[in-house]
Amino acid sequence: MLKERVRAHSDAGEDCARIILQSAAEEYSLDMPETLLSACTGLNGGFGINGLCGGLIAAVMVLGLLFDEETVKVKRIQFLSAAQERFGALDCGRLSALGNGVDCCELLEEIAELLQSTAETPE
Repeated sequence: MLKERVRAHSDAGEDCARIILQSAAEEYSLDMPETLLSACTGLNGGFGINGLCGGLIAAVMVLGLLFDEETVKVKRIQFLSAAQERFGALDCGRLSALGNGVDCCELLEEIAELLQSTAETPE
């Protein structure tokens, strides 16, 4: 299950976007070049300015790898709307400040659950 893969990669200390991409590559048997995984370091910490969460960006990227362009347009709205509803924010700064006892590892596990749910839900 995607959530368990995310937990394993989180324990290894990788950054948010890389954790989501690498976990999804394993879960969905996606070809994930190391160069793409390495590019994730630029997304860390909401682009380093507490902007949009790198984990959420990576999840949308996964949807782009799993579905055609028209389907992705629908799936990304479903996913980001569900994330906004669940977390109350999409940016790293506010997600980190929300607290509620949720650390980034737990947040990434929840992002993985939303991603998996969105990927498996028919349009």
